[in-house]
Amino acid sequence: MNRKFLLILVVLLAIVLFPLVRGLVSGFGAPGAAPAPVTPPVDVETVPGTGAATGFDACAVLGPDVVAAAGLKYASAVVKTEGPGVNSCGGPVEPGSGPEVLLTVGEQKVSGAATSHGIRYERQDGGLDVVVVFPAAKLQLTHFAVVPGGEGVLAKLIDGVAARLAAGPKPAPGYHYPAPYDLTAKPCDALPDGLFTALTAHPAAGSRSETFTLREAFSVSGSNIKISCARESAARETVMVTQTIYRDADAAAAETRFLCETQPGWTASPAPIGDSSCASPGAGGQRQVLFRAGRDRVVVEYRADHPPAGDFVATAGKVYESLPR
Repeated sequence: MNRKFLLILVVLLAIVLFPLVRGLVSGFGAPGAAPAPVTPPVDVETVPGTGAATGFDACAVLGPDVVAAAGLKYASAVVKTEGPGVNSCGGPVEPGSGPEVLLTVGEQKVSGAATSHGIRYERQDGGLDVVVVFPAAKLQLTHFAVVPGGEGVLAKLIDGVAARLAAGPKPAPGYHYPAPYDLTAKPCDALPDGLFTALTAHPAAGSRSETFTLREAFSVSGSNIKISCARESAARETVMVTQTIYRDADAAAAETRFLCETQPGWTASPAPIGDSSCASPGAGGQRQVLFRAGRDRVVVEYRADHPPAGDFVATAGKVYESLPR
């Protein structure tokens, strides 16, 4: 589960960061795009969950406040992964170069006698990472040697996680982007199980990942936030929907046109989606469609070692229909 989480994390963060890096390196952007406004960036707000909790939610346990109390902060995004019987939460952290913190909720075997807040835990060192297991969760801090003051950081993480576990289950938090976005993000609403199954001819394996950028990015085409959803089947097919949401629709349109015109091998979508769309060459089992929906620049992606069973472009069209325009 951890390896799958980290692999999906790398892919999602590459999608999240690519346009910003491209703009900074190349020094040019979409023709006609308005310059990024000189305003303070918008940060995501973590909203406490409501309703009853039937079990521990990893993001409720390893909240941004627990990470901050340990002297760390999420560097770019939080990735939440859910699978049968387990759920995980985490992402890259600062300071340091490369560390990631991950909490996986699920039954663990603890043989150590150490306790914090009345919760038993056991530290397991191995290679570059440190793992701490609790009866109901596992905490992982990667590249531990490069974390400044690592021992103190780990001790505070253990304290924060143990305190949350001792307090009992809490409902999953939400992620809200304030004005001008006014968005409570639910990335997987754009990729429901039925749409996934229609494309792959397989039910979702129960595994899905959601990515939430933590702060607004300033790019050459306009300020934006990004959210993503990825689902996986038992046949090792991954379908991903990534939404880049701009402050205004003109920036989303300009960047979409620019990417469709400049990405090598991309051509107009066989079935037009919205006012601007294009598709990747489709080498091997990989397919991508890019389109604009209102303030959103959307990439729908299919990854496998074989083509999808269903009509991929039609699936992207249904994603478009589900989004606000």
